[in-house]
Amino acid sequence: MAFTKTSDSIMITATLTEKGKKLLSRGKFKIAKFALGDDEIDYRMFNAAYKDDDDYKPALLKTEFYEALKDTHKNIQYGLNSYDSGILYLTNEEIERIEPYKHAMIQYLSALRINNKTSYSPTLRNDRYYVSVNDETTKIINENIPSFKFLQTNDFDISKIVVESGIVNSGTAEEGLTSTRENRERMIVKKFLLDKDFLVYADNRFVLTIAGILKTSRFENFASGEVIINFSTSEDSIAISLDNEFEYHATYPIPAIPNYIAQYQIGDTDSDTFTGLNYSALAGPRGSVCAFNVKVDNELKVNSTGERDERFLQFGTLNNITFSELPTSKFDYIDTTIYIMGVTSNSRLQIPIRIIRYAGT
Repeated sequence: MAFTKTSDSIMITATLTEKGKKLLSRGKFKIAKFALGDDEIDYRMFNAAYKDDDDYKPALLKTEFYEALKDTHKNIQYGLNSYDSGILYLTNEEIERIEPYKHAMIQYLSALRINNKTSYSPTLRNDRYYVSVNDETTKIINENIPSFKFLQTNDFDISKIVVESGIVNSGTAEEGLTSTRENRERMIVKKFLLDKDFLVYADNRFVLTIAGILKTSRFENFASGEVIINFSTSEDSIAISLDNEFEYHATYPIPAIPNYIAQYQIGDTDSDTFTGLNYSALAGPRGSVCAFNVKVDNELKVNSTGERDERFLQFGTLNNITFSELPTSKFDYIDTTIYIMGVTSNSRLQIPIRIIRYAGT
């Protein structure tokens, strides 16, 4: 649906789904709600350094907009949201500043970031993360590329994709965005931005299920310098019927745990400051964290002596020299994308993965 506002009226142009056409034919069609999205906008084309320059005309102003489509899988994959939760938990100063609008004052929205800094984190290679389909593939890679970390569909405890939710800013004291426990409470928890659960969307043509972590897992540091990072694997997540915008992708709910990695002063000088950036991908206040592994479809797990699944041919690449460290070893692989969304913040992230199988020499 699109609308054009003129001086006197608003013109709505709508492309109806099949269900919408049926309701219209019965005289029961009514617009109850609508969603807004800006998938077509590339905000990297805007340079904030020139925003006060009268001659600055950012290229994104010339962006062509999508036409309305009836297929929900083709647009609004990243919808715009309203974060109006009233004035609960606001300070008196904030309430005075926002009267009479009665909006919750949110200065910074939570965002999702992949954490590549923990001992669980897999190696990002060729702009994607790798998933080994069987023990044979795992052994070949481990014996020849020992520094390369990847997800193992037969062992969830070795590596996990770790995703943090919080404020992605410089975390400087001048901005009031240091990653302290107090700022976490003030800017995330009391602003209704804490993601307690995540939704993972994975292509069910290749992925059998997603394994999250237990609520008893911990991601925390202390003023003494001690750090506890423990992501205990939970039971496999069960796909739910909640629809999503991604064709062929099933929806898997996984839990989050509190992200208690904070900034502490260790020592008497600035050079002794422990910021938590050695363990966290976020510089500002941190809200929650989740970790998960990927279990691929059982028929994709056949080793090199068996008959490969036809999906490697239909959707992937066969007999490829994938690793320079293994110039005589060939692999089959399928590239796909996993999407993850914070249930509360609605922040989203794309995670490219490569499902890989040793095919022989």
